[in-house]
Formats: sequence, structure tokens, C-alpha cells
Amino acid sequence: MPKSPEMTVVRDEDIIRATLGGDNASFGIIVERYWNMVVALALSRVAGWLSKITLQQCSNTIRFRVRHAKSLGGRATSVEDLHDEPAQTRNPGLTRDQTHFVRQAVGRLPEKFRTLIIMRFVAGLSAVQIAEQLGKRPGAVRVRLHRAYKILREDLAPVLEDVE
Repeated sequence: MPKSPEMTVVRDEDIIRATLGGDNASFGIIVERYWNMVVALALSRVAGWLSKITLQQCSNTIRFRVRHAKSLGGRATSVEDLHDEPAQTRNPGLTRDQTHFVRQAVGRLPEKFRTLIIMRFVAGLSAVQIAEQLGKRPGAVRVRLHRAYKILREDLAPVLEDVE
């Protein structure tokens, strides 16, 4: 009789024991299992800093391309024209400015809320999964998420009006 998927799930403790025993494949299982959560936590710590660096690098690249195209005698798209193009995001209804505004609003959240929002929406974790990862009660995570949503609703009111 074939085993059901629930019966084939291996506990973290067993995988860690196998890894410590020299089974490199087991380490890969743990990495895959927690990859999204680790990336979300890392982003919550460096997202604002990383966003500024990314935006600056994008601006530098655009300026370089404009200068380079002009020096070769071609017609270059101005930086202002590029700013009017819609943003390439998971949310195609938002412009680049609106997407930037949302990122800034999330970046302004207190860290305890920002971490939860990133874990919820970047990593796609449920409140229960977030609670498990942080060692908190699910009810406490839900309350903090609710408070974070309230702050974001107030901060993002201008974007919500534009989108609706």
C-alpha cells in the first residue's frame, strides 16, 4: 500500500541529524525548506539600504546609456521619458512611482512590523508559519500583522485612490 504524503514528511530534526552525520543531500532539503523564509528575513534587514543602492545603480546606468548614445550621435531616450514608463513588477497595475511609494511605505514601518510584512508577502508565509519561524504565538503575529496593515493602509491611501 503506497504511503500518503503526510507519512513521507521528514521532520527537521531527522534531516539535521542526517546532515550532521555527513549526508550532504539532507542539507539541501533543509535549505530548500527554509529558503523563502531566510531570504525574507534577510530582505527585512537590508531592504531599505538595498533599495537605495539598487535605485542609484539604475539611475547611473540610465545616465551612462543616455550619454553613450548621444556621444555616438544617436537619439537617446531621456531619463524623464523612462520615468513615465510603467513599472515591471508583479503588480502590473502600478507605475514605477507607485511601486517605489509602496516600497518606501514598507521601509518606514517599525522593524517588528516590516519583518512580518516581508515574511507574509515576499516569502508567502501564513501567520501560523511566521509564528513558528519566529517562536511567537499565531495570535500575536496576527495582531501585529493587523497593526502593520492599518499603518500601510493609511500611508498608501494616495496610491489606493490612484489604482481604484
